[in-house]
Amino acid sequence: GIGYVLRKGYDLPPLMLTTEEAEAMAVGVRMVRRLRDPDLQQAADSVLSKLSATVPDAVLDTLRAPRIWVSSGSVAKPSAVDLAELRSAIRAARKLVVAYTDEQGRRSRRTIWPIAMVYYVDATLIAAWCELRSDFRHFRVERIRSCSVLDETFPKDAARLLTQWL
Repeated sequence: GIGYVLRKGYDLPPLMLTTEEAEAMAVGVRMVRRLRDPDLQQAADSVLSKLSATVPDAVLDTLRAPRIWVSSGSVAKPSAVDLAELRSAIRAARKLVVAYTDEQGRRSRRTIWPIAMVYYVDATLIAAWCELRSDFRHFRVERIRSCSVLDETFPKDAARLLTQWL
């Protein structure tokens, strides 16, 4: 009724990371900062903090000050869309209505089935099935003028959709 208790004298071992693994984690966390997604940035910083509290001292310096630098990037922060809300819609298989402006400045309004967030070095996209085009399309988040999550869902067969998209 109270959960698990370790008897006196027993302890959980520290999380053991090699120096290479610690560098990979530190670089990954710093790369997430480039995404301009505050919720993911906060989660990445939280992971780094948790790792820093559990790894042996020999690995701690690698997490705190890795000798690999990651630039801050130049991705435009999306102003009309909440990236956390998009990720939530993807997980829940909920349709979105987006007002979008393409690279030529043409405007459209579409109902899409978001299946993945795609993070490139300097662009964040939503990969989706577009009801208007009856095909897969990519939407740069900084070009979305407005976005509404619908109550309506799409088939949750994410593996099939992802396979077809890929």
